[in-house]
Amino acid sequence: MDIGVIVLSLVVGLFGLASAVLGFIAERTKPTGHDIDIDVYTGECDYPANPAYLLAPIAIPLLAVAMIIASLAGGCCGCCRPRHGASESKRVIGIVYAVLSWIAALIAGAIYANGVAWNLPVTRYDAWCRLLRDGYLRTAALLSLAATALAITSYSMLRVQGAGAGGRSSRGLQTQA
Repeated sequence: MDIGVIVLSLVVGLFGLASAVLGFIAERTKPTGHDIDIDVYTGECDYPANPAYLLAPIAIPLLAVAMIIASLAGGCCGCCRPRHGASESKRVIGIVYAVLSWIAALIAGAIYANGVAWNLPVTRYDAWCRLLRDGYLRTAALLSLAATALAITSYSMLRVQGAGAGGRSSRGLQTQA
C-alpha cells in the first residue's frame, strides 16, 4: 500500500474519530430530567448549561474537514479522475462509497445541529419540558464513524485506480525502449 494512502487515511480517520468521540461525550453529558428546573404553574422549563451544546458544534467542522480532505484527495469523489486505468467497477464503487459517505456526514451534521439546539441553556415555555431521547447524539457519532470509513474506502479504491493507470503506462514505455 502506498504511504500517501496510509497517511491520508490516518489524517481523515483521526478527524472522523475526533468527531465521533465528541458526539459520544455529548451524549453522556446532555441534560436529563433531573437537571431541568420546572415551574409547574407557569410551564417554564429552565435548561442548565451543559457540555453537550458545546461539543456538538465542534464535532460538525471536524467531520466536514475529514470529508473534504478525503473528497479532494480522491479527485472530487472520483469524478475528476481519468477513466483509464484500473477496472471501471472499482471506480463506480468508489464513487458510490463517496456519495454514501457524504450522505451519512450530512445526516450526522444535521443531527449534531439539532442536538445543539435542544441542549442550549435557555428557558422554554413548554408544559412537557422535552428532552432529546437517549441515543440521539450517539446516532450522529456512529454516522460520523460510518461516513469516515466510507470516505477512506472510497479514497483508497479511487487511489488504487489512479496508481494502476500510472503503473501500466510506465511498463508500456519500458517495453518500447
